Amino acid sequence: MAAKILRSLIPGAVVLDGGVDNKDCDNLMSSIDALRRASGKSLPAVILLSTKNGTPESLGLSSVIDVVVAKPITPERLQPVIDRLINR
Repeated sequence: MAAKILRSLIPGAVVLDGGVDNKDCDNLMSSIDALRRASGKSLPAVILLSTKNGTPESLGLSSVIDVVVAKPITPERLQPVIDRLINR
């Protein structure tokens, strides 16, 4: 369903749940990367919700992911990240 929606619109941000191993959304990365290339910017911004704390680079994640937010997720933890990415 997510892949279908990504083909029909270009969101400002995408929040992905990486699951236990941060790989649950790997099949969406090429679609998101294509959207970013088409936009000519780093849009949509991509946030990965993870069981691990770190950066996309330190966790060996796709370069499409902008920020990793460690679980448990709370509005106080997630909202500032969304605000920062949308307003960059």
